[in-house]
Amino acid sequence: MTVTDLYGSLLEQAAGHARAYLGGLAERPVKPLADDEELRGLLGGALPSGPGDPAEVLELLVKGVERGLAPSGNGRYYGYVVGGTLPVAMAADWLTSAWDQNCIVHDGSPATAVAEEVCAAWLLDLLDLPRGASVAFTPACTHGELLCLAAARHKVLASCGWDVASQGLQGAPPVRVLANADTHSAVLRCLQILGLGGSIEYLATDGEARIRPDALSQALETHDGGPLIVCGQVGEINTGGVDRLTELCDRVHAAGGWVHLDAAIGMWAAASPRLRRDVLAGIERADSWAADAHKWLNTPYDCGVAIIADPAAHRAAVPLAADYLNTDDGRRHPAQWGLEISRRSRVFPLWAALRTLGRTGVGELVDRCCANARLFMGILAEDPTVEVVNEVTLNQVLVRFHLEVACGAGNGPTAAADTHTAEVAALFRERGQGWASSSQWRGQTVLRLCLINWATTEDDVQRAAASLLDCHHTLAT
Repeated sequence: MTVTDLYGSLLEQAAGHARAYLGGLAERPVKPLADDEELRGLLGGALPSGPGDPAEVLELLVKGVERGLAPSGNGRYYGYVVGGTLPVAMAADWLTSAWDQNCIVHDGSPATAVAEEVCAAWLLDLLDLPRGASVAFTPACTHGELLCLAAARHKVLASCGWDVASQGLQGAPPVRVLANADTHSAVLRCLQILGLGGSIEYLATDGEARIRPDALSQALETHDGGPLIVCGQVGEINTGGVDRLTELCDRVHAAGGWVHLDAAIGMWAAASPRLRRDVLAGIERADSWAADAHKWLNTPYDCGVAIIADPAAHRAAVPLAADYLNTDDGRRHPAQWGLEISRRSRVFPLWAALRTLGRTGVGELVDRCCANARLFMGILAEDPTVEVVNEVTLNQVLVRFHLEVACGAGNGPTAAADTHTAEVAALFRERGQGWASSSQWRGQTVLRLCLINWATTEDDVQRAAASLLDCHHTLAT
C-alpha cells in the first residue's frame, strides 16, 4: 500500500465515524455515557511493545472515546461557554490538519500569513475596532489576555522610561492594576504570570457584574499618575454583564491608563447593530481586547484572538530574535505576534467561518442566540417558583429553583434553594435532555444556561426547558 493509499483509507475510515457521530448527535443523550473506570479500561493498559495496525488503532480510539465524549455540538448543550462548530469551519479544520503547516514565519506558510492578514482586517472591520490595531491568533482567549496584558505592561512602563523586556521587573516603577471585581480567573492568572498579581485592586460591581461608577471614581481619585492598567469585561461568565465601556475608557485614559477588555464571550456581540448600540457602545475606545472564536463564532477548538490598538507595544512585549528565522520586513510573520513559535494554522477555519457568514451572518448568529436565551428565560419565568437572577441582555441565563414562590432576587430560604437548585441541575444532567452547569453567584447556588451554539433551535430550548421544569417539580414534591 502506498503512502497515498494509507492516508486515503484512514481518512475515509475517520470520515465515516465522524459522519456517524454527527448524525446521531441530535438524539444522543446530552451527557457523557461512560465513567472514568470504563474509559481507562478501553484506553489504558501497557504501551504496546511494537507497532500496530493503523486502521485497528483508529477503531480502538473511536471505541475508547465515543462514550466518554461530552456532546457539546448538540443544540441542548448549555454548559460553561461552549460553542458548536459551523460545518464549513469543521471541514476547513480537517484540511488544516491535512495541510499540516507550521506557520512560524512567512516562508514557512505564505498562505497562513496572508490568511491572517485578511482575517485581521475582516475582524477589525466587522467589530468596528481601530483599523490600525494588530491582531494575533491564539490557542484561546487566555493566551490572548496574556498577550494583551503583556503589551499593556510594556506600554505603561515604557511611558515611565522603563523597558520591561530588557530590564525586567526588579526595580521597575510599580504598576497599579484595577480590575472588575468579577473579572474572569483567566485574567487574574495572566496578571499573576506577568508579575502583577500583587498589584491588583478590585473595583466593586453591581448586580450584573458591571464596575460601579462610584468605585471607579474613588480608585482614580487616588491615582498618583504612575503606570496604570484597568481590566474591564464584555460578557461576564455568569450574568453576561458588560461594563459601561464609554465611561470606563474615557476616565481611565484621562488618568493616563490602559484599558484591557476581557471579551471572551461578548466581543462578537459587536457584530449585532442592536447590541453594539445598546450594550457595547464605546468598545472601540479600549486599548486591547481578547476573545474566543471557538465560543460565539463557532469555530473548532482551538482559536482565540488578541487585538491590540498599539502594534508597537504588541511587538515590543513579545520580542523574537533568532538567526535561523527569516523575519524580513514587509511581510507578516505569525510568530512575531504571538507567544508560540511552532503552531498549526488555526486561522483557516476562522477564515472559512467569516467568509461563509459574512457581516450580517455573524450578527444574525449572535441575535439568534440572544433570542434563544430570552425564550429560555421566558419559559422558566412563567413558573413562580423559578427565579431568573440576571438581566438577560446577551446569551447567559442564571436561575434558581425554590421550594416555594420566589419573592425576588436574594429572598427566600437561601440554604434550601441552594440545595434544591444543585439537585435540579444534577437531575437535569442525568436525564440527558440537556446539559448545564451549576455556579455560585453572590454566595448563592445558581444554574447557568449559555445559549451559544449555532445549531440550537427554538424546539431545543423548549424541550430542554420542559425537562428542567419537570426535574424541578419532581424534586419539589
